[in-house]
Amino acid sequence: MAEDDYEILPHQLLADLKYDIEALKKRLSQPDSKMQELILEIESLKDSIHELNTVFQKALEDTKVEDPAKEIKVMKEKIETVQSQNETIARGMIAISDKLEDFMNKNSAPKSIPIQKPIQVSVPQQSMAPPPPRGLPIQHTMGAPQMPGMRTAPPLSFDDAPGLGEPSVDFPPPPPSAGGKKRVGLFR
Repeated sequence: MAEDDYEILPHQLLADLKYDIEALKKRLSQPDSKMQELILEIESLKDSIHELNTVFQKALEDTKVEDPAKEIKVMKEKIETVQSQNETIARGMIAISDKLEDFMNKNSAPKSIPIQKPIQVSVPQQSMAPPPPRGLPIQHTMGAPQMPGMRTAPPLSFDDAPGLGEPSVDFPPPPPSAGGKKRVGLFR
């Protein structure tokens, strides 16, 4: 064994190594403030990730459609309700139109109304034409547009118009109701 070279370590070096090992053990068992902050931040991050995961799971459950056929059925029922309401409105409008047309036909047929002929003013082709005298009625050459199938009543003079207190004015009755059918939706 004398032939083997052994290196002799000084006692100071051994004492320093023992001190470093003890310091490392102490650090692992009792972390300092920076290590403690890091551990707390890691715990906080773990809790935040868990909360975020919970939020995403709830959002996924909320957006998941349980049964597309059920959703389509509900939308179809709503559309049918709106369609029936539109039909009721259309029937009411037709009834009002018929009553108004009957009323106009009754009042316009037996009466002969004297109509004053308005004065026609011709506009010369000159660019500096004088304006028509004030106070005279002007007849326009274009009448109001008429819809096909629509009739207009002849104009009434002020003498033929019914007064406010006269009971001879015949208003059309209101449109028929839809019966005992309960309405749901926008129009109740």
